[in-house]
Amino acid sequence: MSMRAKKLRPCLDCRHLSENIRRGLCGRCYQRYNREGILLPVPANAGYQNPSLSLAVVAANTREGDGGCLIWQGSVNKDGHPIWFEPDIEKGKGSKRTVVARWLYEGENGELIKGQVLTRTCGDKLCVAMQHAGAGKVRRYQRPGQAVIPTHCSNNHELNEENLYLHPNRNAWECRQCGWESKKRTTPDHPLREIREPYRATDTHCHNGHRYDEVGFFLENGTRICKACKWLKDQKSAMLRLYGLPYDRYLAMLKEQKYRCWICRNPFEMRSSNLSPHVDHCHGSGEVRGLLCRTCNLALGHFKDDLGRLRVAIHYLTRHQELMAGDHTCS
Repeated sequence: MSMRAKKLRPCLDCRHLSENIRRGLCGRCYQRYNREGILLPVPANAGYQNPSLSLAVVAANTREGDGGCLIWQGSVNKDGHPIWFEPDIEKGKGSKRTVVARWLYEGENGELIKGQVLTRTCGDKLCVAMQHAGAGKVRRYQRPGQAVIPTHCSNNHELNEENLYLHPNRNAWECRQCGWESKKRTTPDHPLREIREPYRATDTHCHNGHRYDEVGFFLENGTRICKACKWLKDQKSAMLRLYGLPYDRYLAMLKEQKYRCWICRNPFEMRSSNLSPHVDHCHGSGEVRGLLCRTCNLALGHFKDDLGRLRVAIHYLTRHQELMAGDHTCS
């Protein structure tokens, strides 16, 4: 196997021979000059001897093609569009890259908005003819406050208040309809409906009819979540997970107990700290016994479901009442 001969060149500063020369300097000297802010000993346009982009440069690097096209003969980017390298005068070093077709179009029609692409009516990426150029749709949506929000997305969906979405991580505008359609394409069995439901950003009620100003809500990724619906969902999940109790059976038990605690007979109050229904179950078998208020449920738990301790407690209270009754009789 033949080895490629290394081409060594001297560094302009330390004069050591090196294969990797950048702006006339070896890697160590180049990093030191940048780190210490020293002006490089090589002019800014060293290695980039191209003149600034102009109509004369465009004419010198193009040829006439079929259908009135003007075919670019110079460098292209990774997408195949004509580009031109010229010295970066503002930075004083390095080079900047300019898209030729966009530069020509903006010189005649003004700057395009951020994220807007340039279309070619002829379909040839190498063509830079002005008559074949046109302003296309916005490919990426702008950050809020930095540019004018377009009226339609790249798929021609109207970007109104309901369809615009501010992404929390990228802080950029996105189209809700495009995101929904993308999920439908990537997962054919996606559980979403065939028609996207409208975003309920300005609604005063949730989809179950709860008023947000009465039950409250919280935001999750820019979407309103009803507190009452979230509480009910968590209740159903907890009953099924902890006790194996379906929600319809829970409602039947409430009706059988006439919406009262089985022991103290106080009426239940939903979402109350002490009077909300608590599922009472046997800690040995796990079988659900009934619905109690928080106080009665804690009392059974502190007695550890021990019938002997409960009988002793009943005897203790009875004896105390008899002693109190006897004292009152003697007096």
